[in-house]
Amino acid sequence: MKNLGQVIGIDIGGSKIRGVLWNGTRVLRTTELPTPGNTEGLIAVLAALVSRLHAPRVSRIGIGAAGTVKGTVLRSCTNIRYVKNLDLKRPFPRAALRLDNDARCFGRAEFLLGAGRRANGVFALTLGTGIGRAYGAHARIRKAGRFEYAESWEKAYQKLHGEKLVAFLSNKLPKLLQPFNPKVLVIGGGVLAHKGFFEKLRAALRKKGVRFAIRRAKLGRNAVAIGAALLFRR
Repeated sequence: MKNLGQVIGIDIGGSKIRGVLWNGTRVLRTTELPTPGNTEGLIAVLAALVSRLHAPRVSRIGIGAAGTVKGTVLRSCTNIRYVKNLDLKRPFPRAALRLDNDARCFGRAEFLLGAGRRANGVFALTLGTGIGRAYGAHARIRKAGRFEYAESWEKAYQKLHGEKLVAFLSNKLPKLLQPFNPKVLVIGGGVLAHKGFFEKLRAALRKKGVRFAIRRAKLGRNAVAIGAALLFRR
């Protein structure tokens, strides 16, 4: 990847919005603000976040958000119900802006720089309030439109914890992964904060016959924002 100078990457979440200043190889600064309760507040927070990153000359902004996207328009947002066909170019009329689904941003960051680096064929999975899915091969993340929508079993997933959740996922994930046959499965998200959860899930998937590598995500809470900045990579 060529270093094209500094880029701002933004992760729009249901409870917080995180931003990073990315120089092509590392994060220079980060900031985070609470997600507001209405559209005008969201526009104001995005502008304030960029200002707090102290990057007035940065003219490129990448944004990742859960939900369906088209161009710079966030058509719907899984975690922010009031968002409907919101053009995120609005607060940044003079900037080059690129928008993508947050799971694809997570996958892009982990595929190119994190736990999936140098693997050809990576399925990225985030386990949080919802389930984010993305697949990448040949140095790019593929756009699978159905992954912008929830799985049919996601509501059941949200009601489970601990051993019951491990058992549930070990039954559901092999079928989800089968069409892609990745070399590496990268798993991240807040659910992994529970001690031993990743190890238990990996062992359960092994018992179900999953033989490819299963790795914990490396880039932590900056992953989506970094992946959004990487929308400008060459």
